[in-house]
Amino acid sequence: MNFQRAPIDNSATPGRNALWKFNRRAEATVPEGQKRIARRFSVGNATGSRTKSRRDGGTELGSPPAQPWTILCPALLWLVLAQPVPAQDIVTTLAGQPLVSGISNGFRANALFSDPAGIAVDNNGVVYLADSQNHAIRKIDSNGNVSTLAGRLGVRGSQNGTGIQAQFDTPCGIAIDQHENLFVSDTGNHTIRKIAPGGNVTTIAGIAGESGFANGTASTALFSSPLGIKAATNGTIFISDCGNHLIRSISRSGSVTTLAGNPGIWGSDDGIGASAHFNGPVGLVLDHESNLFVSDSNNHTIRKISLAGAVTTWAGMAGIDGCRNGDARTATFCHPAELAIDHKNNLFVIDSFNHVIRMIAGDRKVSIVSGIVGEHGSADGINGQGRFFNPYAIGISPDGSLVVADAYNQLIRKVIPPFTLALQTSKANGAVTLSWECIIGREYQAQYRDPAGSPGWSDLGAAIIPAGLSASQIDLPFGNAPQRIYRVVLAP
Repeated sequence: MNFQRAPIDNSATPGRNALWKFNRRAEATVPEGQKRIARRFSVGNATGSRTKSRRDGGTELGSPPAQPWTILCPALLWLVLAQPVPAQDIVTTLAGQPLVSGISNGFRANALFSDPAGIAVDNNGVVYLADSQNHAIRKIDSNGNVSTLAGRLGVRGSQNGTGIQAQFDTPCGIAIDQHENLFVSDTGNHTIRKIAPGGNVTTIAGIAGESGFANGTASTALFSSPLGIKAATNGTIFISDCGNHLIRSISRSGSVTTLAGNPGIWGSDDGIGASAHFNGPVGLVLDHESNLFVSDSNNHTIRKISLAGAVTTWAGMAGIDGCRNGDARTATFCHPAELAIDHKNNLFVIDSFNHVIRMIAGDRKVSIVSGIVGEHGSADGINGQGRFFNPYAIGISPDGSLVVADAYNQLIRKVIPPFTLALQTSKANGAVTLSWECIIGREYQAQYRDPAGSPGWSDLGAAIIPAGLSASQIDLPFGNAPQRIYRVVLAP
């Protein structure tokens, strides 16, 4: 069934398929072209240095002299270039078999899923998954072993209990708090469930099987096909109440309120509280300042709700689908699904109908992280070779990699996103510091070449296997060479 619908027919069978499951189609959108890691030019002098960069492969300079190398003082001024190279995204399959739906547990490809949806990742890298059409919550440990945490595979219901005693109906959203509690949007049951660290499942809000709208105490509140869910550090739970076109919240005391939107009324208006409107909201994520971001999927936009409750359109243009990159205010999306945010406040968006993963940087520039616009598939690969098929959810592992629920492929994927290389030249001695974001435990090799010398690349020191999310390498002054080109290579 087409995800686009307004208003919702609540007489239809509830759940993910009735609300948002995407058509198997590809948008006829021209890809943005070859992506780059970074292109950075740094011109240093005795009074300081200027650096600018763009993630989309473009170049910006701060108006250096037309021929700076002709006025070089070797002890004070160097021209440093970072070589543009194809973006080094790496896509691998963590678990599942392409286009094969099933109910098996096991190691990596021996495990099978059925329309995997929401994803949550804990501090140890364990992945929790709302396996929507299997009506269960699955667990993938750090070695790739898949097991069932709660629910009985293939059996729908609303029973509370522990492990297979509990039942779900098309769970689509999952979140984890700092105490290792899991919260589940049990979409087909129109309820919010909690899984304690010991595995006990309880219903914390909503009435199983009753779709509607009502605020108040958790036991009397009503939802209509809740999807995205997020746990705040203060204990508040935020929910995308998709069928009601609302963003709801559950306080620590169990009181359910409406944060933004007007019950049953869809639209795209910005505003505060009930003056704002949504159309089928899906994904939710909180940034480091407790702003809430919403993928307003049928509006093809990303919305932002401030601490003061003001709703604004952060990216995309309401009612206009596509896959335009660049400034967020003119960028376009096609039914964005779940969201994630990294330690640098980069916002990752599952652009589901476009079969790609997008990123909105802190400067509100939108780019493609992985996948090719309009091309669905299941291939793993590097440098733009990976493909997705209507992906739905995304999480971020502690090592900095992305975990993606590739819904139509019936796969869980792991993505290493492209990184940006930054350079800084020392005013004191001309030494150059290369720095970049990285994945913990992966191998990186900084390299350089001198355009006037050998065309080959030389290693700048030994390879680095970082223990943190950033790394750096220093190149000392390089004699009378007027120019040096750098790159950082990530080992596959």
